[in-house]
Amino acid sequence: MKKKILISILLDEYRIAVMEDGVLVEFYIERPDLVKRVGNIYRGKILSINPELNAAFVDIGVERSAFLPLSREREDILEGEEIFEEQLEVRKLSKDDEILVQVTKEGVGTKGARLTQYCSLPGRYLVLMTGTKHIGVSRKIVNLREKYRLKKIVKEIQPPNFGVIVRTVAQGVEMGELKRDIEILLKMWRRLERIAGNKTAPVLLYKETDFITAFVRDNLAPDTDSIIMDSKKAYKQVLNYVKKFAPNYHSRIKLHDSPIPLFDVYKVNDWLKKSFRRKIKLPSGGYIVIEETEALVAVDVNSGSFKGRGDAEVMSLTTNLEAAKEVARQVRLRDKGGVIVIDFIDMQEASNKRKVMNTLKKELKKDKSKTRIYGMSKLGLVQFTRKRSRLSLTQILFDYCPVCEGTGHIPSIQDIASRLEQHLLSLPRGKHMRVRAKDYIISYLKTAEWIKLRKIMRMNRIQVDFEPDPNLNYGELILTDVDTGKQYNVGR
Repeated sequence: MKKKILISILLDEYRIAVMEDGVLVEFYIERPDLVKRVGNIYRGKILSINPELNAAFVDIGVERSAFLPLSREREDILEGEEIFEEQLEVRKLSKDDEILVQVTKEGVGTKGARLTQYCSLPGRYLVLMTGTKHIGVSRKIVNLREKYRLKKIVKEIQPPNFGVIVRTVAQGVEMGELKRDIEILLKMWRRLERIAGNKTAPVLLYKETDFITAFVRDNLAPDTDSIIMDSKKAYKQVLNYVKKFAPNYHSRIKLHDSPIPLFDVYKVNDWLKKSFRRKIKLPSGGYIVIEETEALVAVDVNSGSFKGRGDAEVMSLTTNLEAAKEVARQVRLRDKGGVIVIDFIDMQEASNKRKVMNTLKKELKKDKSKTRIYGMSKLGLVQFTRKRSRLSLTQILFDYCPVCEGTGHIPSIQDIASRLEQHLLSLPRGKHMRVRAKDYIISYLKTAEWIKLRKIMRMNRIQVDFEPDPNLNYGELILTDVDTGKQYNVGR
């Protein structure tokens, strides 16, 4: 698999595209209006404790109070690293207490950020953790001998009263580099503690490093073919970082100096347009339909105009296998969190169901975010959950539609006509009314509905003027009483 990371910078906006074998699989945007707090460490002040939620609300100095679960479980902020469960020491908290907390999830809408008491500092190869003595190795390191070697090294260099996670990029790295990494992190933590001792809550103590450097630190791995940037400043910045912390990779850092925009060369914008449609076509003629709701993301798999030959079982299997790969890519690209439900095409053979499930599991393993699959039901439904720590790409790239109010639908032209006719029938006799709407609605009223409208006007002795208005929204019709100026929005 060829993996390329493309970084494009326009003034103060950064866009990062991750391509695997020429296909867009991840996309990130950083700009001034998108405040990023995940990874930040604060000295916060307890505002209140809610026993029913087993949680506290904490003032960290931002616009909304943050949510702190008082459970014994660690909430990892590092995607793709080992997920582990252990009983952690829980400090008993009271109102007005001041504590160190770290943001694990951005606030969304009216909800504040989510916090943890167990802070983590990420380095190039290792992660230093408070509140635990655990040693873990990235789940993406599958070689058992290498896992054992890394754990043995970490046991020798592990600071007292700290936990350590070995990151994926530590494969093959010798003790000297790992020890250097842990010393840097420990020095950062000691400095953070000193600052915290001299500050009063709420105050920011540690801010995650700049977006590009942090991304390169977390994503530069053996499977990365190249990192290409279109900014000389960013190129020098990343190159300096890589020469210092990962010198073996410096030849993979490249500057794009062609007059053709970087994202145009790799067709990133074309991929984005195709990928955010509601209906996504599959190679064999089938397609998936993605419906996003407040509670979950629903995906329907359809055979469509299947191009292959053979019986229905073969068609279902082929389409479902393609759908499993595409769904995994879509949730990763759109950065969807929560519950995802896939309605696969029915299959009879148990072996075929296993093939589809194995394909979905294999594709989801490429995702840095934690996922959990709950199996396939008798109806062919597969549920899985995915953890997300930041705003989804849909929330960043798209605005709420004021015309359809987020439904994806506007009133049909027939329904608009019916509502107008009902309203005209309810008016007193002798009224003078004006109808304003887009031209396509006016044209329909004066042709297909004209006989009914003329009959109503004669019955009630109503005069109606029709006026095309290009400034109105689709599906909108304004009925105005010419004498009084009173308006009625009939179309919505």
